[in-house]
Amino acid sequence: MDVQSQETHDPVAPGVPPTGDAKAEGRPNDATVKAVAAWINQFARTLKTSRLYHASNPTVVRFRAELTGALERLVATVGPVTYKFTADDILFEDVSLYPAKSRDDNLALPFHRDGVRALTLSPGITPREVDALVDALMLVTGQATIDDDLVTLFWQANLQHVDIDYVPAEGDVGSSPAEEGVALVPWPTNSAEEAEGTDGAGAEAGKEDDATASGTGSRSDDWTTGDLAVEIEAGFAELDSLAPQETARFHDEFAAEHEVSLMTTALAIGHAYLDAGANDEDRAELARFVPRMLRLAINDGSWLEAREALALLRECDGNTWSVESFTQELFQPISITATVEQLDRQSPQQVMEFIALARELGEPAVEWLNLTLAESQHRLTRKLLAESVTEMCRDNPERVAPWLADPRWYVVRNAVQVLGWIGGDATFGLLRTAVRHRDPRVRREVVAALGRVDPATARPVLLELLQGADTRLFCAIIPQLASGRDTPTARMLIGYMQETTFEQRPEDEKRAIYAGLAASATDEVLPDLEAELAKGNWLARGADAHRQEITRCIARVGTVRARALLERGAASKRAVLRDVCAEALKGMHVRD
Repeated sequence: MDVQSQETHDPVAPGVPPTGDAKAEGRPNDATVKAVAAWINQFARTLKTSRLYHASNPTVVRFRAELTGALERLVATVGPVTYKFTADDILFEDVSLYPAKSRDDNLALPFHRDGVRALTLSPGITPREVDALVDALMLVTGQATIDDDLVTLFWQANLQHVDIDYVPAEGDVGSSPAEEGVALVPWPTNSAEEAEGTDGAGAEAGKEDDATASGTGSRSDDWTTGDLAVEIEAGFAELDSLAPQETARFHDEFAAEHEVSLMTTALAIGHAYLDAGANDEDRAELARFVPRMLRLAINDGSWLEAREALALLRECDGNTWSVESFTQELFQPISITATVEQLDRQSPQQVMEFIALARELGEPAVEWLNLTLAESQHRLTRKLLAESVTEMCRDNPERVAPWLADPRWYVVRNAVQVLGWIGGDATFGLLRTAVRHRDPRVRREVVAALGRVDPATARPVLLELLQGADTRLFCAIIPQLASGRDTPTARMLIGYMQETTFEQRPEDEKRAIYAGLAASATDEVLPDLEAELAKGNWLARGADAHRQEITRCIARVGTVRARALLERGAASKRAVLRDVCAEALKGMHVRD
């Protein structure tokens, strides 16, 4: 917005048509005047409609849209349009467009009263700028009292396609006293003699001449100008140079002050209260208040502040508060849900702060952590919680037992996972209770946990789990059973291979059987493996792959008898058997 200040203005009297030859004076033709007048009348109608209805009313929206469209067409046709304002009329090129009909219907008055003498609307004006013009007029002509005038409102609206000529407020009185017809009041004199010997404006003029001649300067509103102006300018220059640094300092101090939470401030006050020499009655009073701070910190997820509040509460030694009663509040479903919502949004460091707070509670911490672990939806949060429960229950795994009976499968799985991390034969009895859980994911977790138990102890449970196991569970159990050279395990796996339905097994199960046999086979089962090489239809589909897997199992046995078996096969008259045995011999290493 281009705002230009002017000191005087001599508008044409409202309602008086221009004189002289319009064409000779370069004035617009009648069509242009009618178009410009039509838009200012449309502006007045839109302003009245906007006062009657809400801004979202369809009528108001339509009137404003039509007003913008009409203005865009107008400035596109005739170019920039300048409206001039007198106290009771709006002019275009000295032609009266909207003379005041009454005091209430005087569109020019708000402009003239606020110092706006002309308004130029240029091509490219946007609907936002037109709406800003309407809104500004509504503000200054409404019933509500505002501090800003039209010039200020236009400037705040940043109107790029609107230029304004205005009279500044300080110039309305002193710029042209003759035009107003009112003599200015002289400045007060320094002595009564000057006041008596000089009349009116003549005395004032004489005093100013004397002041100028003496070099002391003239009087302004609240100080005498002259040499002091140099000091004022220097002061402003100093303020300008210091402003960026001081502004930055203020912002830093403001930010630092607001980074300290209200809870931290309250805790600091509480500690200061105790350090100031509080007696037993004071401590009891504080102990009644601190639990509220503790609850608020937990609800906000401020675990560090909660630990400080807990320490402050214990320092008060109040008898009105106990960990047991407080933790019962924490264990309520609504409290657990709120805690989990906070944890799932927080970083791992903040989750560890929560775990530290739980440890401060003592024995109830395991239950609180398990409850939050059961509800958490964030994988990393669950992992950190489970690891903390493992550490707290390592010396007493029975503390996890209640969670093995939970109806939610994922809670049981979490408990089994914790037992697996604890490991040892002390967890075997607890794991056995989850062997026949209805959810296969829990059973798979049991198999993984049994890997931390003595193999001889875990073997009966693993064999029990094999009955009716799905593919994933089957493939998880076989490596556990075949963790070392074991003839019974190897014979069991050979039995699987000898079943008529072996070829119908999923590929994952067959691979698990071959791998388990290679890891568990001993010299005692070599005759069975040799017989497996020789039997069957040699032209059957998949026979070559089966024989190749058998020879690899024999090579993995790595004994002298296993090598002799492969050498006999390599000397066989059957080309296929000879090739697979010779290939297995290449990579075989005989164990001592």
